[in-house]
Amino acid sequence: MDTAAHWRAPAVILGVAALAPLAAGLALGWANWVTVPVMLVALGIAGLVVKQVLFHREQRELRAEVARERAKPAPEPAPHAEHHVPAIPVDSAEPYYRFILACTVCWQPSAGLPQHGNLRGLAVHSILERARSVTVTGSPTEAEVVQTRLAAELGAMAPDRSGQIIAWAENVGLTVPDEDARRLDRLTELRKEKQVRHHEQELEQRTRAYLADEILTDPGTAVVWWLARHPEQVREAADLIPTFARITAAVTKTEIAPQYAERLDERPTLSAVGWPRIGGPSEEDRRSLPISDAPDQPLWPRGNRDHGDFDEPEDSTSAR
Repeated sequence: MDTAAHWRAPAVILGVAALAPLAAGLALGWANWVTVPVMLVALGIAGLVVKQVLFHREQRELRAEVARERAKPAPEPAPHAEHHVPAIPVDSAEPYYRFILACTVCWQPSAGLPQHGNLRGLAVHSILERARSVTVTGSPTEAEVVQTRLAAELGAMAPDRSGQIIAWAENVGLTVPDEDARRLDRLTELRKEKQVRHHEQELEQRTRAYLADEILTDPGTAVVWWLARHPEQVREAADLIPTFARITAAVTKTEIAPQYAERLDERPTLSAVGWPRIGGPSEEDRRSLPISDAPDQPLWPRGNRDHGDFDEPEDSTSAR
């Protein structure tokens, strides 16, 4: 639409708004002070009408433009070359473990630049560089997470360092070899076990320090600590005072206090409770044994005791 046609309708509306009050004033004999305000009000209303007309016309033109764009056929994608990469090792965050990358490398040459002799090599090299920048920060134990990031990164069409091609990758896959996966699982379990043992050792060290530095410093503190855990066993706590004295002396590497040492000596001995003696027979026991008239006679019959071959005792009457 040209300019004249565009502004024809607004000019007509404004002209009518300006001339109508003048014509009415002349016909009805209005004074100037009445005609001028009426003309101004008419022009204000006409301005609002013109604004609405222009707005609706602009919206109609925009809808027509959108309809024309939709009616146009979709542009065909620019032709590009492809190369399938079955398996290429790429670095990971672990120094001795690598990912296996599989993808389809796509590229198209940039216009206005001299062509390289091996565009496929340029494209694969560019994709590997971009892939390594992602995988080198990923753990091989999180291959699926790294694969998602890698697919998003390689899916973008970006020029290589030389600017001769635009490369991207499709059908991106990232895996870890089975042997490495088993080793990583084993390492993960070992790290967990190490962490658990570390916490257990730390707890044990704190317990030892607590007992040595705060509890087993003297028998009184030890007894109070024991009573806090067994408040109903007061008599037993009193009986344990010598024991706590010996324990605290061993922990602090000091001598047992005399008052506690005397109570330790009061404990009954083995002989006091009637336990058997371990030494040889006493003189009184030896005297109470029967004395034989024939000192040379053995204590058991002659013969082989193991086979029951005993000699019959000789008749004393016949021997005489």
